[in-house]
Amino acid sequence: MPKRVDHKERREAFLAAAYRTIKKRGIDGVTIRAVAREAGFTTGALVHYVRSKDELLVQASEYSARDVRAQMEAMEALPDKLEALRQVLYLALPSDEEKRGNWNFFLGFWERSIHNAAVRRVTHLRYVEWLKRTRRLIKAARDARKIASDVDLVLSSRSVVALIDGIATQTLRTGTGMFAKDQRALVDAWITLWLRPAKKKRATKFRKAA
Repeated sequence: MPKRVDHKERREAFLAAAYRTIKKRGIDGVTIRAVAREAGFTTGALVHYVRSKDELLVQASEYSARDVRAQMEAMEALPDKLEALRQVLYLALPSDEEKRGNWNFFLGFWERSIHNAAVRRVTHLRYVEWLKRTRRLIKAARDARKIASDVDLVLSSRSVVALIDGIATQTLRTGTGMFAKDQRALVDAWITLWLRPAKKKRATKFRKAA
């Protein structure tokens, strides 16, 4: 009796393998054969699930976004809305090996998007999602009176997305590098300068009567 194949499970295995391969080799070093080998299957098995390298990249991108999205949603739910924003921005930084791998994947996606419409469409969707998330977080902090009331949501969202992109580019592509603490310090400085957080009121001290 032939072995029953769980197609969903196998597809997930291929996408995980594609993601690992891309992080190790970069997008240019990825082939259908390399991904199949990483997953422990034959090339013939993989082509049942994807028809081209670009389709594999798009599906692997969706796979990689799931985990990051879940982490960001958890931080977004924090009761302190300014801290929620800060923690979501920290998650987007290339501050450890895993996050640097995610960024290497995405930077390769940028380059690939020039030549492929499907990859370009996914890249655009990722940015729409990211801009909406940052704008939503900034608005929540403003509504909670954690930051200045006149903060422009569109400009501040655009500026912080540009900041995160710049940090990633400097860290991964310029050869100068940047420590995780310095990445976070830049985010903290942006929050202070752009959002002007409300200062905490000091508790009034009363002297005891003589």
